[in-house]
This record gives sequence, structure tokens and C-alpha cells, in this order.
Amino acid sequence: MPRTLGAVFGSIVLQVECISQYEKDLAGHATESFSDFVVGHGELWSAQMLSSVIRKHGMDCNWMDTRDVLVVNPTSSNQVDPDLLESEARLEKWFSKNPSKIIIATGFIASTPENIPTTLKRDGSDFSAAIMGALFRARQVTIWTDVDGVYSADPRKVSEAVILSTLSYQEAWEMSYFGANVLHPRTIIPVMRYGIPIVIRNIFNLSAPGTMICQPSDIENEDGQRLESPVKGFATIDNLALVNVEGTGMAGVPGTASAIFGAVKDVGANVIMISQASSEHSVCFAVPEKEVNAVAEALQSRFRQALDAGRLSQVEVIPNCSILAAVGQKMASTPGVSSTLFSALAKANINVRAIAQGCSEYNITVVLKREDCIRALRAVHSRFYLSKTTIAMGIIGPGLIGSTLLDQLKDQINQESGQEGT
Repeated sequence: MPRTLGAVFGSIVLQVECISQYEKDLAGHATESFSDFVVGHGELWSAQMLSSVIRKHGMDCNWMDTRDVLVVNPTSSNQVDPDLLESEARLEKWFSKNPSKIIIATGFIASTPENIPTTLKRDGSDFSAAIMGALFRARQVTIWTDVDGVYSADPRKVSEAVILSTLSYQEAWEMSYFGANVLHPRTIIPVMRYGIPIVIRNIFNLSAPGTMICQPSDIENEDGQRLESPVKGFATIDNLALVNVEGTGMAGVPGTASAIFGAVKDVGANVIMISQASSEHSVCFAVPEKEVNAVAEALQSRFRQALDAGRLSQVEVIPNCSILAAVGQKMASTPGVSSTLFSALAKANINVRAIAQGCSEYNITVVLKREDCIRALRAVHSRFYLSKTTIAMGIIGPGLIGSTLLDQLKDQINQESGQEGT
């Protein structure tokens, strides 16, 4: 194994030549396993170079090819599940042969149980960090990004969005599912199992403390300021369509929902949200707009007999929709959150097309017209006091009481200016 930087560069040149020859021999018929093998070399080379630089500065450092340690089982959904027990055994074996104070581990790559090279698919590097953190039982996992932390809403849509100092695992999970730029939901799973905090920080702004994602009990001990609002943040998903299946023949008929979503599964569509009336008269769900035509055709075909007989009245497609989700773990124990949310939407003249809320009450999800989404997001963000609010006040004919109030305001302004050092 090359240890000096020069030796690493020499090794990389030879490997590039070998890979180029392999590709010529395959003549455009590369398998997925070979593609994963080639893609992983960027991680391998980066880890070797960085560890060589660190050793050059006199520190005890080794690099790890995580394909020798991390074992994952591919699933049918183009994802992988880590085998933590087997990976722990391999890690112990690797570390016994390569004891070091600093380890530079490759991200994104792993091996199957048959030792075939593979990757961790989408957002694989973050997933790698979380898995390795769990294997090492780390005190903390830090994900370095190009943002200062997790925002209460998309700052490109809400200029008053604020950085959240803390989030629970569940809150981060919900926000990332609904499109917030947090983490991929699966990244949270390994660290949540062992209660390991994840910190999101900006590599380009080291002064920003970032956002800590951890257990709710840790958040309670952190600072009470952010816990004042039962809603931690808002997230949106655009470019959706709402599919509504309704008819009197659906009520009380077992297997109707299974037939609906079985047809959706058969065309490979992803259901983002589901809402069903308690009367069982209708079921509606949101899917990506690019998939809605295939879904509608599948449902029309699957329920042709029921539609012709009148047991189902229609399979309706409502295009140009967006989802707005309000997320907060304290929503469950705070009365009036739904009322406040829908009041804010009503005052902004926003029409809600569908609503969904899980039993956990970690989120309230509404479906809106796409053109109303940003206006709705700004309205609810402001209503829950996540945005800074400016209050205009006028005093007419100030007498003794009014003059005293003005003097107090002046003293307060001077005091705050002094605290800020201005």
C-alpha cells in the first residue's frame, strides 16, 4: 500500500491505465457491478492522497477502503441496507491490523455479502458517514455542506427563514422527506439507533454553529428559545398531481385501497401523500406530475368494470399541485396548531385541496395549487412567528404618559445599541 504522496500518484496513474483498458475490452457492455467498481475509484484515490498529506505533517493516520469493512444488502428499490453486525465484525478485524489515531475512510462505496463492490446510491457519502459513526459509536457525526445549517423554510422562497439550532431525528426525517435540504431520510437511521447526534455545518463558514439533529431530550436541555414555537419548520414539494378515486361502491368494500395502490405500484410510481375520507367514499393521493398519466391509465384499466357499472364515479387527475408540510414534534402536545395553520392560509386566500396528518402529529400536510405555494409558505411561516415581525406604532398628542413611553423606548434603543456594540 503506497504511503507517500508521490507513490500514491504513481499508483493512481497505473490504475487509470488499467481501468481504461478494461473499458476498451468491454466495448460498451459494462455491467452495473463494473460501473460501481469504476465509480468508487474517486473515493479511493482521495482517501489515499489525504492520508498521505496528514502523515507528511507527522500525524498517525491510515486510510480505509470501506469495501473491506462495510457490508450492504441491495434492495429492490435501488437502495441498500447496511448489515451492521457483519460490518462491525469486519471493522474490528480491520482495526486490529491497522491501528491509527486518524482514519480517512472512503465514502459512498461498500461491498455486498458476496464481496462484490457496490455503492450506497443517492446521497451515499452522508449515508457512509452515518453508518461509520454508528459502527464506531461516535460521540457526534458532522456533515459538512455549503449551507449554515437547516433553515425553517427554503431561504430562496422565504427571505426571513432562520437557521434552526436543533432538530429531533423525527423532525429532520419529516422535513427531508418533504423536500427540505436537510439529509436523506435513510442517513438518520444508523445514528438514531444509537442516539448519536448529527451536526450540519458549513465548510465555507466555520463561524456558523450549524444545526444539531439529536434526541428530543437533548434538545430540551439545549435552549428553550426555539422550542417556543410548536412548528419547527416548513417544507414544500412542487410539480405534483393529485389523483382522486371516488364512488359510492368503495364504502365498506375490503381491498379497494390495496387494488388502487397495487395498480400504482405496478407502474412504478411514487406516492407522496395519501388522504381518505372517513366515509370511505373517496381516496386521493399525490404523485409526481411526470408519473400521473401512467397512474391514471393503470387505474382506468384496473377499475374499468367498476366505472362502467357506476360503483366508481371517476378517476380524476388534478395537475399543477404542490405540497406544503408543517413539521414540529411539539405539535402533538400543543392545541390549536391546525387552527392557526388554516387560519393563516385562509387570510392569504389560499384554497386547500387535500389534507393529511399522521397519528404521530409530527407534520400537517396540505395540497395546494402550485402558483399559491410560495405565498402560502410565506403566510404560515410568518404566522408562527418564525419570521421577524415589524410593528408600526404612532402616538398622537403625547402628554405625560405618552412622553414617558417615548423616553422609555429611547432608553431601550440606546441600551440595545450598547449591547450590540454599535
